[in-house]
Amino acid sequence: MNDNKSQRYLPAPLSRPRIRRGMLPDGIAGTRRTLELMVHLIREGARDFYVRQAAIDILLQAAVPAKAYLQEIETLFRWVQRKIRYTKDPYRLELLTSALRILQLRIGDCDDMTVLLGSMLESIGHPVRLVVAGYNRNNPNLFSHVYLEVYIRGHWIALDPTMSYPMGWQAPWVVRATMPIHNYDRVAPTLRGTIDHHRMRERSQSGWMLT
Repeated sequence: MNDNKSQRYLPAPLSRPRIRRGMLPDGIAGTRRTLELMVHLIREGARDFYVRQAAIDILLQAAVPAKAYLQEIETLFRWVQRKIRYTKDPYRLELLTSALRILQLRIGDCDDMTVLLGSMLESIGHPVRLVVAGYNRNNPNLFSHVYLEVYIRGHWIALDPTMSYPMGWQAPWVVRATMPIHNYDRVAPTLRGTIDHHRMRERSQSGWMLT
């Protein structure tokens, strides 16, 4: 136990990164593979002791009352929005990073912020799903962004920490589709049918996962 009363546990050890490199296919197959990897990272992060510890400590430091679930969500959303510096991936590479590593680095792009926020929310019991979207009216078949929605009180609420807007805000996307975190095998074909003629932003054929 750490002697510092403001931090109840020792932080996660800064281990050497484990880098797994693979190929992302073109078009819709690349979109689906990227989202599948993000789903894996969110599930993994939600089970990580240090990620849950970080989420709980953020709530305690903000004095969020027990069972104030909407306030829990907003507090974690605001923390990621303010504490994680938006930083693009390496040139012509898609880099996906574990929630724990994002906490240590404090940088990331839209998929990294989505992984971290999704992991912290799920670690304290709030279900989330992924949203892919595009807003180029001159090219409506192009997805260019990913963010979260969280389920609470019978509604899905948008959470996009890459922008300086409050919880619930989302841009007027031209194209949009969702990807569940749970029951993935049963629900995934719905996504394929929804975005069968769309694709994510132009990528190289390489992808990295940093854990």
